Amino acid sequence: LLFKARMSAFDMSNPETSNDTFRGFYTLFWIGMGIYVIQTVIRCYEQEGIPLSLGFFRLLSKDGLALLVSDLTMVSMTFFSVLFSKLLIWRVIEYERTGWIIQHACQALFLFLNINWIFWRDWPWVQSGFFTMHTVVMMMKMHSYTSLNGDLSVKYRRLKQLKAQLPEWIASHQNPTPEDEATLKHMEEEVEFLEEELTHGKTTYPNNVTLANYLDYLIVPSLVYWMEYPRTERIRPWYVFEKTVATLGTFLLLYITTERYILPKLYDPNMSEARVIIELMCPFMINYLFIFYIIFECILNAFAELSRFADRNFYDDWWNSITYDEFARKWNKPVHHWLLRHVYAQSIESLKLTKQNATFVTFLLSSILHELVLVICTRRVRMYLFVLQMLQLPLIVLGRHPLIRSHRVIGNLFFWLCMLFGPPLLGILY
Repeated sequence: LLFKARMSAFDMSNPETSNDTFRGFYTLFWIGMGIYVIQTVIRCYEQEGIPLSLGFFRLLSKDGLALLVSDLTMVSMTFFSVLFSKLLIWRVIEYERTGWIIQHACQALFLFLNINWIFWRDWPWVQSGFFTMHTVVMMMKMHSYTSLNGDLSVKYRRLKQLKAQLPEWIASHQNPTPEDEATLKHMEEEVEFLEEELTHGKTTYPNNVTLANYLDYLIVPSLVYWMEYPRTERIRPWYVFEKTVATLGTFLLLYITTERYILPKLYDPNMSEARVIIELMCPFMINYLFIFYIIFECILNAFAELSRFADRNFYDDWWNSITYDEFARKWNKPVHHWLLRHVYAQSIESLKLTKQNATFVTFLLSSILHELVLVICTRRVRMYLFVLQMLQLPLIVLGRHPLIRSHRVIGNLFFWLCMLFGPPLLGILY
């Protein structure tokens, strides 16, 4: 994993994509969405006498103050990670013995308490989904922070041990043999390696373990903790304003689509399941694109600007995917990087799994977390999303067939058909 200064593809200030051949379609899309809003408002006014119904808004705003306080409390609970990392430095606990057990136990307790709070408050599905997803995100940040500092604490302790041993070892080997010289060279190389591992940019462990550094990490739009990230020179207030307006405008489109084109048909008892799927394919896909744009282009870029985080590569061209492993790598890169580092790589390194088994474990954990969100939102255990996500594994194998590889249009067509049918099918099932 390498952090470097990059911009996102749809950022208007990106000089690499602003002159792209297909940039006009991006402009056309937003013009089309503007017409879409006007048509919907006129139709709503003709049918109900008001520009826009507020039924979904009342659901969204229910218990809003309690949700805000709960969210801030949940985030503040993660500050324990700094104390935990300090205890590792002070050698009150050692990571490779009891530290990792305490780490995982605290993360499990954090998840349990916050999920239990959702059930106790009995929030609607919107609030439940938001709070659950934010809790999972904070848990992932906690895990990355404590895992890196735990690993560095072991290396730091080993480095101090070596530096204390080297003078004594050299003093006791005044007439070294070739074997002694080889041993000395190996120890010096290990010292050099450990010093490199304990330094990111200009920051050296344990100087990074501070509350200010952790607060900075919480604002940085990365789930993978690094002691030092590439930074921009300054914060551009106009850029933050642009992303804020884009978020609000796109959320209005998301609201209109959900209120007028999804909820009425999803709960219509007079429509068959097959017709509902056909009717909801386009609205669900439009909402999928809106959610992608709000999160990965607007919100993450706004937080990146506020924290001066220079690596804005939050997604790649997932719309060109021909297999689901390509889609998994491209559409949500912050989560992909976390899974790659803390699940896939750790499964291979610690559990000695093969690459195929590590891939299975990674998809399994991802599917469980996705299903967890829907279990909490719907208050039902159905496992539909879990099954559909795990079915991506055989689809990945199918996507590697020479026919798909040599005819990329076929793979991309199959990918988009799955994306069109999947969300409305899940909406009906749940």
